[in-house]
Amino acid sequence: MKHCKTCLTEIPEKRWDLGYRVCTTCSTEARWSGVPVINHKTGNEVQIVKDPEVAAEFLAKSARVGFGTLRGMTRSYRRPTNNNEPPKEVVIEPVKPVSAVVIARRALPNDYESVGHEVMCILEAGTPELALAHIDQALESRRIYRNHATQLRDIVNALCSTNLNSI
Repeated sequence: MKHCKTCLTEIPEKRWDLGYRVCTTCSTEARWSGVPVINHKTGNEVQIVKDPEVAAEFLAKSARVGFGTLRGMTRSYRRPTNNNEPPKEVVIEPVKPVSAVVIARRALPNDYESVGHEVMCILEAGTPELALAHIDQALESRRIYRNHATQLRDIVNALCSTNLNSI
């Protein structure tokens, strides 16, 4: 048996006959890969690929995603192979604090009607400006929704324009 030039371990006779003078652990040549090529469910073969990057990309593209769909047919894929680069630093931004204000609430069925009743009472006793201010206050305190406020404003404006026309 022959010995490796660098580590002096024994090299198999067949490897020596092929012209290699270093063992597989000391070799600087990249390892070859066998990539399965599936032409049909019974027409399979193995393709020998020397470049590990090409083999990894081929395997990634030929992996099945779903029934009858291959990754290589849906999008391009490039596998990072340089492991010597340091990983990129990920910047994590602080999370904004959650406000103490309640954003959503359950609608009560009588809020719209009660605010409407209050607006009509104010409108009978006072001026339309006070009624509109009460609508804005009810919207701000979330007793009614924005569409309710719009409807009540339209009612007040319609009643005030009718009263002015009847005089």
